Amino acid sequence: MRAAGALRPFPAGRHLINAGEHSDEVLLLESGLVKVVLPTVREREPITGLFGRGDLLGELGVTGAAPRSAHVIALVAGSAWHVAGSRFVVLRAANPDVQRLVDHTWRERQRAADELQLSLVSPVPARVAACLLRWARTFGEDTGGGLELRGVSQDELSQAVAASVKSVQEVLRALRAEGLLHTGRLRFRLPDPDGMCQFIANADRRN
Repeated sequence: MRAAGALRPFPAGRHLINAGEHSDEVLLLESGLVKVVLPTVREREPITGLFGRGDLLGELGVTGAAPRSAHVIALVAGSAWHVAGSRFVVLRAANPDVQRLVDHTWRERQRAADELQLSLVSPVPARVAACLLRWARTFGEDTGGGLELRGVSQDELSQAVAASVKSVQEVLRALRAEGLLHTGRLRFRLPDPDGMCQFIANADRRN
């Protein structure tokens, strides 16, 4: 796919895809971090997930000849390969590696959707801690002092776990008090991932 596309940089805050637009290309992330947001009439639009290096975006609209169903917005500056939709359709049919990437993408999205549904029966503390842990393990950097996730705000965290900002802030205070979390501007550091796992288990048991 990289050979068939053009690599273009993007800054934080850039809309790489806008809901409602014509689906004319597919993106393969080379670096950076993006969020996928569903458009609603509400002020706070729900986040369906974060995506980083190696993730495929926009292929559903291209393969289904449908308009874009969500916004894709950059949280951390990076770059993405832009592949024309017509070229992607040909590649998918002719190249088994591209088809495997599509299959893997769809499996991972279904798994994430299933995990989200299961998490909604958990109390807010467990949801917040589990989301932070999952994102830090997937997109974070091992700093030697724990896993550090950058580019994500508390508001975006609250949208992802379907909880109020106030509720999420209370959980973050509790995690900081237990030494399980350090926070800064658009930064979360988890010094003890195993301790975070125990916090999640304890929160679920108290439910």
